[in-house]
Amino acid sequence: MKNIKRKSLYPILLFTGIMVACNQPAEPKTITVVGNHADSVKPKYTQAMVDNRKDPSCGMPVSAGIEDTAHYGGKVYGFCSVECKNQFLKNPEALVKNADLK
Repeated sequence: MKNIKRKSLYPILLFTGIMVACNQPAEPKTITVVGNHADSVKPKYTQAMVDNRKDPSCGMPVSAGIEDTAHYGGKVYGFCSVECKNQFLKNPEALVKNADLK
């Protein structure tokens, strides 16, 4: 009788082991982000859109890239960074001469 009980326990133990193994959490998936969504919705400024050749605040050529713009005195000025634009807006009269207008 003991032999019969042991033999009937094996399928139950096997079934229980399979069920426990199947309910384990899956390995977390790794997601690689290429680029930045914020970059895809940013406006892209070109040299043709601005009246200056150099960033009036730091002197960097706008051909290297324009991050932001500002309108002043009927002209559109391009800036390499938001920080440079903010510096310009504090005292545009003093910095306009550095813009190297087209």
